[in-house]
Amino acid sequence: MPNTEQIRFQTDVCYIESQGILKTPESTLKLNLSEQYILSYLIDNYGNPVTKDELLKVGWPDRIVTEASLFQVIRALRVKLNEKKKGDVIETLPRVGYQIREFTRETINFQEEANLSPFKKIGKKTAIVSAIGLAAVGAGIGWMKYVPSHTPTNYIIEKDRIGSNDITIVTANADDLADLRNKVKELIKGQTKKYGKLVTQNERVYLLKTDEFYSAAWCAVDANDQCIKNTDFSYKIATDEWDKFANIVINNQKVYHETPVIQTEYAREPTAVVYTSYIDKSGIRSKVMHYFMTPTDNKGIFDYSLMSFIKDPDSGNFRALAISASKAYVENRESQFLQTIKIEPEMFHWAYQPSPDYDEKESLALKHTCHFECQSSDKRSYYNYVVYKQPNLLLMLNEFTGFFWNSTSQGDPSISYSDYFSGLVPDEKNKTDK
Repeated sequence: MPNTEQIRFQTDVCYIESQGILKTPESTLKLNLSEQYILSYLIDNYGNPVTKDELLKVGWPDRIVTEASLFQVIRALRVKLNEKKKGDVIETLPRVGYQIREFTRETINFQEEANLSPFKKIGKKTAIVSAIGLAAVGAGIGWMKYVPSHTPTNYIIEKDRIGSNDITIVTANADDLADLRNKVKELIKGQTKKYGKLVTQNERVYLLKTDEFYSAAWCAVDANDQCIKNTDFSYKIATDEWDKFANIVINNQKVYHETPVIQTEYAREPTAVVYTSYIDKSGIRSKVMHYFMTPTDNKGIFDYSLMSFIKDPDSGNFRALAISASKAYVENRESQFLQTIKIEPEMFHWAYQPSPDYDEKESLALKHTCHFECQSSDKRSYYNYVVYKQPNLLLMLNEFTGFFWNSTSQGDPSISYSDYFSGLVPDEKNKTDK
């Protein structure tokens, strides 16, 4: 195959302009057109400051956009160029614009890539599509590892009763199942050693392991085996941070609902609220999500939007992370769970701004939100599974973010998220496959 040129940046990420791709030793990523135009223009003007107005014209030659669109592309490029510090590749010039840092030009050929086996080529394609979800997040989040699926995931589900607690383990493979079994045993052993008995009692517990994180959800149950109000909560735990979560469980220090202080102009009461706590190295410790659902004229189909907020570590207030809109369909199919909900994204918008308080690269909250951005930009459907339900409360499992409890808004008890999904099936005559 013919030789071509690549630009190697100080971060060891290479840009092949002729193909519009970024390459690292581990992955290949296709840039969108605006990202290609802007990065190429910065390279062509190496050594010279480039104004924002220039980049707005270059990045969107056929339409007029605001500076917010430019800021979003610059943030996305910083991520994809693997900047460890802001400005490693793209330098911000206050009150002027931007300038590209030093780089080297190299000549390469693709003969080796052409000889890849079909198996290796599939792996390469997966890496490309998986990384698209990083397009609009603050600097530092690494390359994604997997691509959204188009069919429901088939899980291994194991249930057990330990003392007065019901434990459900959900994994995608036998190795992860064995890992979680051992971790449950260690938790029981640790708590029994500390207190002389198992002090976690009368709880419904769910555990999940993926390549990127652990997910844990629970609620305290009453005599009728129903979740007690405001005792539902969930954790997302980075794979190398399990010991921190284990200490919380062993010491019986799990948290439940807090009262979020959210500053927003939106006065409408959400249909449901989700509270999640994170254990990772990012500094982002908790997130609140507001769901809004409106039935459409078609049975089992809903307008489905979401606003998410992350907690500021200093003020304790929750500030906006993202907003999205989708269609939700109740799938009329056999399922491992109570129900399968197919989500077809329609719109996604980032409200997040980079902050020195957070290490975005380590944040599960931002990585998980990246998946929704990816699916929205590519119009890729994804699935939520109803794992458990009772009046005004659902436990759901998302393919990419794990377990989350959906609690009906206290402000409008007549609108129940769980009631919407009770016994509904889609009207296949009115549903249009996309």
